[in-house]
Amino acid sequence: MIVTTQLCGRCASEQVRKNGSSNGRAKYQCTACGYQGYLRPAGPERAARYAQVEKLLVERNSQRSIVRATGVSRMTVAKLAKKTQAASPPLPRLRPKKAQRRTWEALELDEM
Repeated sequence: MIVTTQLCGRCASEQVRKNGSSNGRAKYQCTACGYQGYLRPAGPERAARYAQVEKLLVERNSQRSIVRATGVSRMTVAKLAKKTQAASPPLPRLRPKKAQRRTWEALELDEM
């Protein structure tokens, strides 16, 4: 049998008891200091999911396909797309600009 010890996020005490749930995640309360919260923070999970979204954006997947694959909201995907686009350097032009014809260098037939 595997036994995991749960520690308080504030005082690192082992005197932790379950204190309900919210959005499917268990909440805990420390009996030593009274701190209430989640034992497993959502930050690392969210960072991993956002990294996956940024990877899919680089691969040029559509925003709606990213939403279906990752479960992140479409507005969050749009926000991350805007953020990654601003952070990336601009792509080089494939075709050079056309040389503009200078009108003062062109000769007309009646001037010769």
